Amino acid sequence: MNNEFNIQKQFYRIYKGYITVSEFEEWLYKTKEIESIYGSNFYFDLLDLNYRKKYIKNELMNLIETKIPFYAFEQERIMSLLESIIKEKNDLVDILEQLYEDYCSGYTFLRYLGLTYITGIDAIPKVEHKDEWDKNEFDRKRELLNSIKPKVINEAMRLLSFFQKGLIKITEENDYSDYRREEDRIELNNIEGMFKE
Repeated sequence: MNNEFNIQKQFYRIYKGYITVSEFEEWLYKTKEIESIYGSNFYFDLLDLNYRKKYIKNELMNLIETKIPFYAFEQERIMSLLESIIKEKNDLVDILEQLYEDYCSGYTFLRYLGLTYITGIDAIPKVEHKDEWDKNEFDRKRELLNSIKPKVINEAMRLLSFFQKGLIKITEENDYSDYRREEDRIELNNIEGMFKE
């Protein structure tokens, strides 16, 4: 049974490109609950789309953006990436690469993490490519992560605390409201100091 949250999550997944249009279409035909949650007009508008058209994703996004609060899923995604750094889940290189892309897309509060990635971490091989490297060379290149990991974890904890206190809120994709005090925005006004610490 699909509840509203799960339906919204699937809409978010197509929006972010995590699933293909054909996967979305297959899911759509199996998910009759959309009609009871969002109404017949919306559901039938989804069914009426020609999912074989070249630019169908644009039409689909225009339709579902009227119903789905993407900002909530965006905030959840960013917070999940920060938690993955803190709990040391997943590959740090992968996480920092994603946060760098988010920083470049407008989430400037991620400046320290984004710049940490682009100033050397981007040259470190990812865990998923380990088999493609000589073991000693792979280990040597990944050693740099150990030296930066404490600072990266501290920054992830600092940013996550602002989210948890409601001081940073994603308002829409690539945009946010920042209610922090000026001195708490250290990544925006004293990046050099952060790198020196």
